[in-house]
Amino acid sequence: MSEATILRSVGRRLTPLYIAAFLQGFVFWYTVEKIFMRSIGFDDQGIGIMISLYSAVMLLVETPSGILADRWSRKGVLILASLCLATTALIGGLSHTPFSYYVASVFWGIFFALYSGTYDSIVYDTALEETGSSSLFDKLYGRIKIADSTALVTSSLIGGVIANTLSVRHVYFLTIPMSLLAIVALLIFREPQLHKAEAQSHIREHLVNTVKAVIHNKALVPIMLALVTINTIQYILFEFSQIWLLAIVAPLIAFGPANATVIGSIGAGGFIVDRLKLSKYWVMAAALLIGLGGLFGMILARNIVMIVLSQFILGTVLIAAIVIFNRLLHDNLGSSVRAGAASAVSTLCRIIIVPLAIFFGYLSRVHSIFAATWVLVAFYILGAIFIMAVAAQKKRTGLIANKS
Repeated sequence: MSEATILRSVGRRLTPLYIAAFLQGFVFWYTVEKIFMRSIGFDDQGIGIMISLYSAVMLLVETPSGILADRWSRKGVLILASLCLATTALIGGLSHTPFSYYVASVFWGIFFALYSGTYDSIVYDTALEETGSSSLFDKLYGRIKIADSTALVTSSLIGGVIANTLSVRHVYFLTIPMSLLAIVALLIFREPQLHKAEAQSHIREHLVNTVKAVIHNKALVPIMLALVTINTIQYILFEFSQIWLLAIVAPLIAFGPANATVIGSIGAGGFIVDRLKLSKYWVMAAALLIGLGGLFGMILARNIVMIVLSQFILGTVLIAAIVIFNRLLHDNLGSSVRAGAASAVSTLCRIIIVPLAIFFGYLSRVHSIFAATWVLVAFYILGAIFIMAVAAQKKRTGLIANKS
């Protein structure tokens, strides 16, 4: 059977999951969130505190939610995530003070903790269950990123129009039906059972095994370090992207297309991973240099087009690297601890993001968002070193998928 035929077969099974990813990404309020927050009393530092708050919530929830996914049901965890996203939109839309919006951000933190590491675990185990190999993971998980990105781009454009014609508050309430529809798609999806096929241990033993899988596997160390650094940059980029526009006093109508372009980097990153053969050593090295150019564009540009283009370039490179390194992570994990261990990596990111977001917001308020970007440059260079170190491990083909 040809790879194309197998890919179509696995793709059909994953179609409800693609739809769920699309609906969970169809969030109208992302495009104007920072404008809304400013209108109810936030400044740049307050925004940084909000990001740190939901990051702290993720820090507490991510690893337990990953273990829950491994022991119970991964699609069940995604259903809970949809309920939390709908709750976030409801509370956020009703907010008139920073305090009530902080409550909304707590539910968003729970949503993302449940969401984090779950889709890639499902896709990886589905690929293994259907083909016995992880070689299709980059393509299949890239499609999840494309579905997510398509939803985010479309909802950003529509959200900008809704905010401009009705009100910023309306974009929150209109998101709720989309979040709930995702539950229907998840109920239809046939979940892989590899994680249940392996013997279920006591919860304490499972937790110990999950921790051991992360910290005792030497091959995982550089992979985890790369994932932590590039995920940290990605979170700061996406959460603060609108601050660059506020700094140059961009008009409200521009926020929709600008946010759609930046969010579109998620789909672009998923699209180029396989097509540009980014798992090859020198191709990845060239991509990392291009991403660094995007960062310098974010420091130097004062034109909205150049700023957004720079953010798009950086986001595309980061997402492509994340797709590859998620697969490398799962290559080194057993199915019974896959989601829990992946969530543990995200937890490490949160440990960094909590203080970093406050510091980044402080630098942005006291100096400027352009000056604060130098912090991202430092993290990016560190992440690039880890990425290329992994790529060099197997005669400079260390990023290529296992065939069996």
